[in-house]
Amino acid sequence: MSHLLVLGDGWVGRATARAAANSYAVSVIDPPLHPVLCNRDSSAVYTLRELLAQNNTTTVINACGRLRGTDAELAEANAEFVIWLCTALDATGVRLIHVGSAAEYGDPHTEALVSERSPQRAVGPYAQSKAAGTEAVLRARSEGLDACVVRVFNIVGYPIPAVSPIHQWLTDLQALGPSGGSIDVWWPPTTRDFVMIEDVARALVDIASAVELPALLNLCSGTGLGYGAIAESIAAELGIAATVNSLDKPGIETVVGDPTLLEQTIGWVPAMTLNSLAVRVVRGESAPPSGGGSPANR
Repeated sequence: MSHLLVLGDGWVGRATARAAANSYAVSVIDPPLHPVLCNRDSSAVYTLRELLAQNNTTTVINACGRLRGTDAELAEANAEFVIWLCTALDATGVRLIHVGSAAEYGDPHTEALVSERSPQRAVGPYAQSKAAGTEAVLRARSEGLDACVVRVFNIVGYPIPAVSPIHQWLTDLQALGPSGGSIDVWWPPTTRDFVMIEDVARALVDIASAVELPALLNLCSGTGLGYGAIAESIAAELGIAATVNSLDKPGIETVVGDPTLLEQTIGWVPAMTLNSLAVRVVRGESAPPSGGGSPANR
């Protein structure tokens, strides 16, 4: 059985390790907490290569990074570590699947689906640090590394990360109680592409197993869900009569991914609906965990 090394013991890393368990021997390492790898020096390179050789590792999935922090912390986790990782994997024959972010696209200035060919307009320290990590992987690929950047769109699942706006809406709605009321949403028309965490993990494993890979892949559903509609669906699932107030603070209005290349690569696309998202958010672990998805039921 081939060996898969998952870097990052967070939400995505743990889910990916679970999804890979039936088809790979799997190890999970959190580099920032590893006594040697955290240093990103020549000793760290030697240690990583020794681990890969001892386990006959075929693929590394890098799910290690930061969503929040200072500019320096974000750059270190999302860019500098990736640069080091590409150097460490050079000439090992090991494939690298790097988890990128839809935030790298920035504002597409259109409601059309965002494809891998769409311009990169990363804005802000997080998106810019992720874009720098992507550039490092693409550069290493051009120099011979077997690598692919998978730009993951908005993840939903259980437990909901506190940084997600969905977490705030659920908290606010639950605080209303049975009598209902209203909650605030910055800009209800905001539209994003959501993917279940289990589908993200399953797709990463399928991508890792593909014979040939493009340089970039969108991991998305291709379905746009509005923030206001999401909040209303969660309220309905909770059985609460609630209205959504707009704070009239628009940002990037629409970012929805084009999953065409993903389907061509792994043969399926994650499915997503307002109802499945609301059920998952409200019922947590007791809800059906995956949006499923296939060419037939997109």
